[in-house]
Amino acid sequence: MARRWLLVAALLGGFALLFALSSPVEAILLQGTFIDDNNSPHQNGIEAVAAKQITVGCNPPVNDMFCPNRDVTRAEAATFLARALSLPSDGNDYFVDDDGHILEGAINKLAAAGITQGCNPPANDRFCPDRSLTRAEFATFIVRALSLPQTSVDYFDDDDGHILESAINRIAEQKITVGCNPPTNNHFCPNRALTRGETATLLTRALNLPHNPQRIPLSNWNPIDCDKDGIQCNLNVETFDGRTHHIEEGFFNVLPYKPGEEAALTSGATTFKLFLNGSELAGSQLPVSSSSTAATRRWTILVTFAPGDHILVGEWRWNGTLIMRTTAFIEAN
Repeated sequence: MARRWLLVAALLGGFALLFALSSPVEAILLQGTFIDDNNSPHQNGIEAVAAKQITVGCNPPVNDMFCPNRDVTRAEAATFLARALSLPSDGNDYFVDDDGHILEGAINKLAAAGITQGCNPPANDRFCPDRSLTRAEFATFIVRALSLPQTSVDYFDDDDGHILESAINRIAEQKITVGCNPPTNNHFCPNRALTRGETATLLTRALNLPHNPQRIPLSNWNPIDCDKDGIQCNLNVETFDGRTHHIEEGFFNVLPYKPGEEAALTSGATTFKLFLNGSELAGSQLPVSSSSTAATRRWTILVTFAPGDHILVGEWRWNGTLIMRTTAFIEAN
């Protein structure tokens, strides 16, 4: 059976937001490199490919957007892979339908490396650069790029007999994909167009990009992910055993300070604590940082889960008062 991946943790971290001592606490999420991927389950992957300069954005010349929900084109996918793998050019022009295309160079590099053969077999003199790339096609690109080994395991029940089924099973075997229909994840959706966000996540896993560890935003109060009741929030996380995760949480105070707020923010009684199976985890407290509009205090902790079930509890206390408690039920397989 395919392993499932329900970690909705692709963000740069969550912060409890305090407008005043008596105000209710809300959750905010750091923006990251792009302004249009906040709350996307693929933000961590997007940050990873941005950090490696595999992508520069989708709206040149500003490039402050990634367009995570837009279908990735075959030419864009070629560019991502050519940059990620530092593919060389052999000077040949492989296809007749990309002449003058802004991404023609990357397409030819992909062909030179044997990662693509074209889009119109058996002639294969065309690449269809502006056509959306399917999930199965991208699986094939990854298999060829990384020379992934064969597997006898059949991970999904919606690709039986598909011409690219072998490639799909190979990337599942390597934990690059977990499926397209969580939490069951017995489907791969091979003929569905791949989004740019999904592409970033798959590349991050396939290439083990160094922006990992994956991040778990415990202060994310998205009702889809976190069942919130008052100051309590419960969520379920499924991950792979041995994978290290990054918890970064704290407090965000809008400036100017109101009476007593600065002292409360810097007080030793204002804390974020993390408990794994009842034991407190040691973390690093970062210095208070300030801008013209806000002051932030945060803690950062790395957590690696052994195989099995775990309970991860985060507690935020503002000047000694419990503001929020999140309990994450972890299943590490």
